[in-house]
Amino acid sequence: MAVLCIGLIVLGRAPSLAQPIEGLEITTDELFEDKREARIIARGNVEIRYFGEILLADRVIYDRKLNRLWAEGNLKLQEADGKVTRAGSMSLDEGLRDAFIRYARREKVLVDR
Repeated sequence: MAVLCIGLIVLGRAPSLAQPIEGLEITTDELFEDKREARIIARGNVEIRYFGEILLADRVIYDRKLNRLWAEGNLKLQEADGKVTRAGSMSLDEGLRDAFIRYARREKVLVDR
């Protein structure tokens, strides 16, 4: 597993009427809570744009028990300077984790840490 620290955030497919999260846009086919595993999952064509960086992945997962966010499946990260990284999975930093949690709450997914 590649571990990269990036400052990304995620956007939802359907536009939300709530206040936008600064620097963050997330698009995904679905966002849901897996109560059994205590996870919030964005699945299907996930695209996260955060302050000039773009992350594409099949899934982005927030694990409440571990307080950890990662992406997996067909990952492509384009950094603000144009550098592109590809990987099968990637750990994401705390800034993106916190933005993802705010996004999930805004989309009415229960997130308790």
